Amino acid sequence: MHLSEFNNAHHAAKRRIQREGVGAVALAEQSLRELLGQLESDEDRRVAANLIKRLPGYAVPPEPPSALMQEAVAVERAAHEAPGTAEERIAIMAEARRRIFEIADRAPADEAASIRGLTRVLEHIEENLRDPYWPFDGPRGTGGH
Repeated sequence: MHLSEFNNAHHAAKRRIQREGVGAVALAEQSLRELLGQLESDEDRRVAANLIKRLPGYAVPPEPPSALMQEAVAVERAAHEAPGTAEERIAIMAEARRRIFEIADRAPADEAASIRGLTRVLEHIEENLRDPYWPFDGPRGTGGH
């Protein structure tokens, strides 16, 4: 068995655990351990065993985002969805990045980096607005591609 096949089984087990909770962990671990002997190499078996060890962690629901993260995501989403010309959207992206950094400055250190990370998508959009990766004349049917 290729490690990629084991990976597929692991992902299915992970989704089941996330859906059903801690009660699904033991069965998932057992079924994946039965596949270990079918793997092609000791290294593949080592990697697979480490994946099995992670299964209990998938039963724990993730922490809900903080109020500051929710605020920053709302700013990022609004900027991403904003209409306008390229120049108007560049200004919107820059303002959104500034606002997100202000939010990050109010956040605890362990959360601030994640909040600042939201600006990366906006930077890429702004870069593409300034210097398009490919020409775009508009939506299909209006003279575009």
